[in-house]
Amino acid sequence: MPKTLANSSQPNTLYLYFWLTYVVVLCIAADSISFGAAYNDGASSLLFVLVAWCCYGLLYLLPAIALTSISYQISKHFMALNRLSVWTVHTIAISTAGLTTLLLYANAKIFSLYGMFINGFILNLLMTPGGIESMGGSSQSDIGFALIAAGFFVLQLLVLWLSYFFCKHMQILHHMPRRIGLYTAMVIFITSLGVHFTYAADSYSKGRLTSLAETVPFFHPISARHFFKMLGYKVNKPEQIKVKGRLHYPLNPIQFKKPAKPYNIVWLVSESWRADMLDPEIMPSTWQFAEKASRFTRNDSGGNGTRMGVFSMFMGIPGNYWFSFLKEHRGAAIIDVLQQQGYQMELFTSARFSYPEFDKTIFSQIPTDKLHSLPEPGFGWERDRANVSSLLNFIDKRDPAKPFFTFMFFESPHARYHFPPESIIRRPFRDDINYATLSKNALRADIAPIKNRYINAVHHLDSQFGRIFSYLQEKNLLDNTIVVVLGDHGEEFMEHGYWGHNSTFVDEQVRTPLVIWVPGQAPRVSDKMTSHMDIIPTIMPLLGVTNPVSDYATGYNLLSTEKRNSTYVSDWSRVAYVDKEVKIVQPVSIQGYSSNRFTYANDDAIPVSKLAAVTKSKQPALVQTMRDLTKFLDKKPPPR
Repeated sequence: MPKTLANSSQPNTLYLYFWLTYVVVLCIAADSISFGAAYNDGASSLLFVLVAWCCYGLLYLLPAIALTSISYQISKHFMALNRLSVWTVHTIAISTAGLTTLLLYANAKIFSLYGMFINGFILNLLMTPGGIESMGGSSQSDIGFALIAAGFFVLQLLVLWLSYFFCKHMQILHHMPRRIGLYTAMVIFITSLGVHFTYAADSYSKGRLTSLAETVPFFHPISARHFFKMLGYKVNKPEQIKVKGRLHYPLNPIQFKKPAKPYNIVWLVSESWRADMLDPEIMPSTWQFAEKASRFTRNDSGGNGTRMGVFSMFMGIPGNYWFSFLKEHRGAAIIDVLQQQGYQMELFTSARFSYPEFDKTIFSQIPTDKLHSLPEPGFGWERDRANVSSLLNFIDKRDPAKPFFTFMFFESPHARYHFPPESIIRRPFRDDINYATLSKNALRADIAPIKNRYINAVHHLDSQFGRIFSYLQEKNLLDNTIVVVLGDHGEEFMEHGYWGHNSTFVDEQVRTPLVIWVPGQAPRVSDKMTSHMDIIPTIMPLLGVTNPVSDYATGYNLLSTEKRNSTYVSDWSRVAYVDKEVKIVQPVSIQGYSSNRFTYANDDAIPVSKLAAVTKSKQPALVQTMRDLTKFLDKKPPPR
């Protein structure tokens, strides 16, 4: 390493160092970019993607370059040009560039496996207590991640050494122009303008670049409506759903006539329980119970993740209201009713009530000593067993003169899908899942044994459901107890290119079993469209609530003859309108231009030739979506 900043090779070394790091950045970013799709779309699309890729590669490095440049100038002018100042500048260069490449690698990894870049959801997962634990990582994965992180910083150290070696001994960049930094900045600025204005122009004409640009990590779309309007383009402001305003929920105070003999309620929710797992082989106990109850075979969750899925089942409204409820720490209306009717309550989870923040939303009214979390130690199946014992103990020791409500969230089917030996019904299965070494190609090769792990874990889930069903039957409680059994969301196993959930709205990620036992109701199997949002409209009347459902939900009473023609499924920043013909994914409360995504209801792509007609025919549905997603918000300013 050079001993003095006065050495003329020092700025050249740093310049070459960041150009070599730029190549590393391009290689990492390329993993998510749809070059093949751009090539098939034509030369202009491919050129746009290539230029955007190269432009954003430099933009990613700008913070590292800026911090290193500042430290270099400070060292050059104020730190006497000594060995310490050299090491300071080099440490900053290695640290900032290493962190940049590491974050881009993590971003590419997340996109490859789950179809999303680092966003508000990922940041919430990292910053909220219980978020990281919810990922189900192993110590082996943690070690792998630590080694990968260290490797990126070692790589940057090697790049810096090579840069110094080439500049010092091979005179590379010896005649570099003095204002090369300024020239580079000008090229970045002009190229960035060209990329973004090309994108904006295309959005008002052919609209071919939107999906391609969204594969460029952190691509920031612009609309430039006024500029293109002056150029003669027909510019329509894109419709976006703005879910903002003060919460107005319920629309009217809940009124009820307490039943003479109130029902008990047992509400059982499993993590990642997809619809096709409920069958006689995998889940014999649950299947047997469902045969005597109401089973709904076409039920969609209100979300492709736990947050929106559980929220929608307890609130009866679309998941995108979550943020308003969290902001105001507003709980579920059904909990208000149960408390006012003197229900005994104990709630259990094998995860945490703090992630997602159910203790600040749907269960915010419930005292914390009634919310029992068992997030660790042990595997999910072990915690499930312990929690079921606690739940049954609560029922056993309750006051029989008062009704009770209990809830449990099961973790057995959560990745990495752990199970005891006696639950093995499918082989071969992967011994474990190391997230640090996973790739999309590795997933495709191993997805069958990974899914077998999941099936074995679901089989264990069935044994725990069975303990509760047997207890309720043995204690003659089914005569006066409503039982709700469902998944928070589904789980995909590469059927559409991804593993897990939270990434798309395909059936595998959003469709779950739904079984409801209501005393006195004849067994039935329904194949009509249902939603998690229909559970509250079904239960509230059984609690004596006299309000119309529209006061507190957007769902339907499953015990009535009403039929649902469409539903909504939400995630952190999108909502999917789903009916019997199509799925339309729309952005919610985002800035800039972003298009809706259309597929058939079975998740097949809609041909481009038919897209315009489908879009036009579904405009009334999109207008209704905006109404439903703002129905419980008051957009008037608060009184002073």
